[in-house]
Amino acid sequence: MRGNNKLLLFVFLASALFYPLYSQEYNLYNTQEKIIFSKSVEDTFKIFLSLPDNYQNSNKQFPVIYVLDGDIAFGMVTSIARYLEIGENIPQTIIVGIGYGSIDKSTSDKRKRDYRPMQNGGAENFLKFLKEELIPYIDSNFRTIAGDKTIYGYSIGGLFSLYTFFTQPETFNHYIIGSPYLVWDDYSIYNYEENSVDKLAAISVKLFISVGSEESDEKYYNPIDSLVTRIQRRNYDGLILDTKVFEGSAHLTGPAEAITFGLLSVFKKD
Repeated sequence: MRGNNKLLLFVFLASALFYPLYSQEYNLYNTQEKIIFSKSVEDTFKIFLSLPDNYQNSNKQFPVIYVLDGDIAFGMVTSIARYLEIGENIPQTIIVGIGYGSIDKSTSDKRKRDYRPMQNGGAENFLKFLKEELIPYIDSNFRTIAGDKTIYGYSIGGLFSLYTFFTQPETFNHYIIGSPYLVWDDYSIYNYEENSVDKLAAISVKLFISVGSEESDEKYYNPIDSLVTRIQRRNYDGLILDTKVFEGSAHLTGPAEAITFGLLSVFKKD
């Protein structure tokens, strides 16, 4: 018995030495991570990137999905997108998550800094980072379809996505926006909408907006309904607008629904 115990101890120590299973960090399948410093924002971002399964064995180019709140949303979006790709509901895609490297108060402060339109930069600086730094980097280093870019933003990330849609809509051709937080700065996003008419009349874009039936009427449902009505009344020739109310869904149960139905909507063949 004592000999057997010594043998088991040796096997255990050898296993711990050569196979340190509990000390490794595991990432999503086929995912890379990179730290990028932004001159526009003057801060670093943690970028998550997932490539299609056959990327290395082909010369094919792929659409890109850019995911806000990447620290928490990247895994969800990637898993859902890969399921939909298996079912051929959407094409194979490159998925880019934009995060900060943690999920804590500092992250909350940074996303407020980056996603909210403000006089001293804010969303303007973050959009500049996307257009002049991150998107060119992705297009230069990976086989992308340059004109096929999707952004997914939820809540305050949805506010930023709408800010982009109204100010520089050509940045993306697909917008997936879940439960955008529109009450910021006394509904200033409505002013951006009013000033966007000429820009939106000149482009072709798909826009998906969703909200949950159990979300606050004051903070989410009514402002979103009002904004959608404003956009619909413009009757843009090049805009395909799709909206959805998730019955029984509250604010923190909506992200998975928003990205699932959003991807189906924007990639649906016309």
